[in-house]
This record gives sequence, C-alpha cells and structure tokens, in this order.
Amino acid sequence: MRIFFSYATIFIITSFSLVAQNPTNKEYNREFKLVNNIVPQLLVDDISIRNVATVQDYAVRIAYNKANEEFYYMTTGGNIYRVDFNSRRQFLIANSGDFGINETQGFAISISGDFFVSGTNKDRDKATNQGRVSRGSYIDNQLVWQDVLTTEEYPLSNTAFDHNFNGIELSPDQKTLYVNSGSRTDHGEVHSVDGRYPNTREVALTAKVFQVPADTTDLILPNDYEFLKANNFIYAEGLRNTFDLAFDKDGNLFGTENSGDRDDSEELNLLKEGKHYGFPWLMGGNLTPMQFVGYNVDEDPHVSTSSTAYRGGFFYNDPNYPSPPDSIDFVEGLINIGPDADRKRESDGNIYDASDSGLEIRTFTSHRSPLGLVFDITGDLGGDYTNDGFVLGWTGSDHSGLLSRLSNQGKDMFHLTFIPDENETFKVSVKRIASGFKNPIDAVIVENKIYVMEYSGGWINNGSVGIYELSFPSSSSTNLESENASPSRITLHQNYPNPFNPTTKIQYELPISTEVNLSIYNGIGHKISELVNGEQRAGFHSVNYDAQNNPSGIYYYRLETSYSTLTKKMVFIK
Repeated sequence: MRIFFSYATIFIITSFSLVAQNPTNKEYNREFKLVNNIVPQLLVDDISIRNVATVQDYAVRIAYNKANEEFYYMTTGGNIYRVDFNSRRQFLIANSGDFGINETQGFAISISGDFFVSGTNKDRDKATNQGRVSRGSYIDNQLVWQDVLTTEEYPLSNTAFDHNFNGIELSPDQKTLYVNSGSRTDHGEVHSVDGRYPNTREVALTAKVFQVPADTTDLILPNDYEFLKANNFIYAEGLRNTFDLAFDKDGNLFGTENSGDRDDSEELNLLKEGKHYGFPWLMGGNLTPMQFVGYNVDEDPHVSTSSTAYRGGFFYNDPNYPSPPDSIDFVEGLINIGPDADRKRESDGNIYDASDSGLEIRTFTSHRSPLGLVFDITGDLGGDYTNDGFVLGWTGSDHSGLLSRLSNQGKDMFHLTFIPDENETFKVSVKRIASGFKNPIDAVIVENKIYVMEYSGGWINNGSVGIYELSFPSSSSTNLESENASPSRITLHQNYPNPFNPTTKIQYELPISTEVNLSIYNGIGHKISELVNGEQRAGFHSVNYDAQNNPSGIYYYRLETSYSTLTKKMVFIK
C-alpha cells in the first residue's frame, strides 16, 4: 500500500490483497497505549482533552452509532473497527472484501445503525475510476452488505490529482444520501493519459455532490451529465473536492472545499441544490488565470515552483480553456471575518491577515485542507459553543512547503460561529482553539464532546496516532453553575442558545445591589427592546428574550449598571 498526499488535497492510492474471511467482531490484537506523552495543546481554558485510543495506520474516518452507542473507525484500505474507549480494545467488524470497495474514504452510520461506505475501485491498466457506495445492515447479528450505487468507469488523470468518492452524509430525516465525487484535475487542465482520453478535463462524474435515496439498491450512475441532471442525481457542482459534509441544527448542508496547488483559499460552502460553486473557473475567491489567453505561470505570484502542479507542467498558457457555463452565477465560499485562518496572498505577491487588513477572504488560508466538519445540532455544548461548528486543519506547515508560504501553522481545530448576512447565507468567525495534532483527519461530536482522529501512513509516518476526546462545557452544567456560584464581579454571560430562534436566555451576575438596565439593540445601534430597568439585588439574574417579531440578523444586548456597561453580540436566525 502506498499513499500520496498533495499539499492542498488528500489523494490516496492503495493496492492490496482482499481478505477472504469474514472478520465480524474479530478482536484486533494490539496493545493500546500512547507511545509518547505529546498531547495536542488547548488554546482556551474551558475545554479539556484526553487520549482515548490508538488507531491503525491509514485510519481515515470516525463515526458514532447512536443505535448501540458505540464508536467505529475506518481505514483507507476498507477495514472497519469497533473501538471501546474504556478498555482501549478494538474489533475488526468488516473489510473491503465484504463490500467490494478497494479504496475507502467515506463512512457514515444512520440513526438506525446502518453503515454506509463510499470509495473508489481503480483499474490502473485501463486508467479508470469507478465510484461505489455500499450499505451494511445487521440481520440476525450478521453484518450484510448491499450495493447502493456503482458508477460507470470514468477516466483517471495523468497524476495523483484524482479524488475518490469520499465525503458522505445522511440528511437529517435519514432519507437522502449525499456523496462527494472529487475532481480529476488540479485546476481544470487537460489530462489525456498518453492519448487515451484526448483533451479531457473534468467529466460528468467528477467535481460534484450527488444525492440518492438512502434506501436505494444497485443504482448505476452513468458518465452522462444530461442523464444525471435530468434524474436529479446532481445536488451541487463546481466543487473540486468537498471531502467533508455536515448539517447544522437548522438543516443547512455545509461542505469543506480543498483548492489546488495555487494559493487560492480553501472554502467553506453553504451547499444548496442546483447551485454551481465555481470550480474550475473560480476557486477561493480567485479566478483561475489559465482561462485567460496569454497566461504565464512564471509571472503568477500564487504558484510555488515546488508545487506538484508546477513541477508536472500543469500550469500553462491554454487558449482552449473552456468558457464558464452560460447563465450560471457561481456561488462563492463563505467570508471568513477572522480572527484566525485568514492569511491571504494578494495580487502584489504579499501575504496579509485579511481581518486585520480589511480584506475579504473566502474562506480559509490556502493549503490548510479543512476536514472533520461537525456541528452541535443538539445544543449540548455550553458556554460560547452552543449550536456552533468546528473544523480541523489537516495540513501542517512542517510537512507543507505550500502552507508555510502562507505563514500558518495547521494541524489544529477551529471554532466556527456563523452570522447571517443579507444574501441569505452566512459569514463565519473562525477562532483557533487547539493545536499540535498529528494530521487530524476526521471528527465526530457526541453530546458535549468532540472526538478527533489523527492520520498516519505512507510518507505521513509520524508515530503513534490516535483519537482524542475534547470535553466542552455542557449546556446543562453551564446553566447550573451560573445559578449556584457566588458572583465576585459584574459579569454578562453569552446568551444561549446562540444563534437562537426565536427565544434565548440572557444571564448576568451582580456582586452588589445596583441600578440595572438591560436592553436589546439592532445591528445599526437602535434600541428595540428594554428587558430590565430598575434596582436589582446582588446575585445571578436570568432574563428570556423573544425575537419572534424581529428579522433575522445580528443583535446586541447591553447591561448598564451604576458601575459599568457591558455589551455582547447575539445572532437570531428564523
């Protein structure tokens, strides 16, 4: 088995013999201990962390089964393990021989306990890919697999830029399965594969998110755009590689997007049916320059001469570069308002901190490879985290000359706060809350804990890697602590939930009796509601606010006392 990682995107190439036996519930015989005491560093003081497992090389996905309250992880070679964090034991329950997918990168478990695996079978002799999705269900205590979908074979490229069928997600009602099929090119260049596929760039089965009924069986997807479009299989297109998909609490589908070897920002997209997200004509807020006649890569400050695409000759003057689709308005990645992951190269060749410099960035510093996207959809996280999102930065500047060009660290976790804007989408505030992982590749959220899994394999051979449990404040304990503790200073807490619809709770602490005014202001500073006005005793106070008659948007609540004035922001989403 070998593995190749582009600095901007994950590419996995495997070859191995299939195991004929049924490995159901076979214990994997390995001593579970942390080989060294290096633990990722927390950058905030209200989260704790501990190592709960050591995992196999090439572990790529982690999932939680609500039906039996067990954790599972999958490797790129198709091994699925059940892992017990208490005993630190793991059991091999399935392998690629059971479901017939050689290179596996997508893994999800339904609420009822069905397993979904996505991946690709490659034929190197014919230079073809074939996307596949399988479903495993327990029948009489045996895990039985069925083909959900198989694609027609479609062309591989000249390089390892080919992305597998990878990101996979079930809709909140469990009726629809969303599957990402990444691109075969870095930025829309030709890959003819020694003349076998003349003038071929992307094809109908690449650079898209597909949707199929979750209960379908033996579906065949042809490499035919008109057929896929007419039969409603294409959910969104123009996506280079949306390796992670996740729903928020309101049923919005988000996807992380890896840009190519050029210094184009990595994206976080709000994915909507029928929309086009720009690839290969638009990536990370930048127009791909090869679409313009006379392009000279050696005059492009966004291209590193050490990059795979540059060294392979894939940046070149291309008069035949196709024009963008007619009558399609591209949807761009969300705007990152900072404070973190917002390093950006401008056309002058210099690197800027976008939020500090008043620049727009869509969304993350290029070459970070955002992975492990999760949302607190149950509202179990307390403090400032309730109902928010989280994402990992897989690439580190130590392994990526491309990321180090942007002066950014990588191998970290971000807290994402979403703010509705006037275009029925969001802006996102990105805050770095943990660092020092070993190539964190996936995450799962369960109640008030997020489990982060690391990756090792191939040239990314960085010793023992594992799963870390990050414990966040619980929404229930946050409320209890606020009610029972003794205040020593005037404190205004973050409202919760936040964002909210239509009610939220505002809490504050008074060390002594004082005059109090608690009021709500809209986004342009006009007072719209007064919740408290008068003297209040020392202690904890809690006030409910109902915004039912207000439009969605950003609001502020201000606590004025005889001694100080405190203000916080809250977000109302209908």
